[in-house]
Amino acid sequence: MPREASAGGIVVREQAGELEVAVIRPHGRSLWALPKGHVDPGESAEQTATREVWEETGLRATLVAPLGEIRYVYQFRGQRIFKRVHFFLFRYHSGVLGDIQHAGQRVEVDEARWVPLVRVASLLGYKGEKAIAARAARMLLRAGSPLAVSGRPPEQGDD
Repeated sequence: MPREASAGGIVVREQAGELEVAVIRPHGRSLWALPKGHVDPGESAEQTATREVWEETGLRATLVAPLGEIRYVYQFRGQRIFKRVHFFLFRYHSGVLGDIQHAGQRVEVDEARWVPLVRVASLLGYKGEKAIAARAARMLLRAGSPLAVSGRPPEQGDD
């Protein structure tokens, strides 16, 4: 069975004392998702996640910590493919959410928005991404969110 690897991230910012997460609505879809994409040859999962966050949201963000991975099998053109998606927690640095007009790039995202951290898991359309978002929320809330978002590494075993 062919294998694929992707990576993505949960970008968090503090706005008026509330933590918010950047989510996207992929092109042609009605559901909300986290920014993610294929790992390019020679790229690490961390590099891919950073690139995909920028390409799909328009945001520059600092990687804070790994959040784990989801695994699943999907079918494409009659072939079953095993997929692993690595996710990372990011702290928002700069950029305007939704400013994703990159020259020569195909349209991958129809809409992007900030969503309160406490609502993001229920909003996301994919089961695995819901679990990753819930893990990020627990990690941030347990760590006293401003510390984790400002770059303090989470305690080992946090999830």
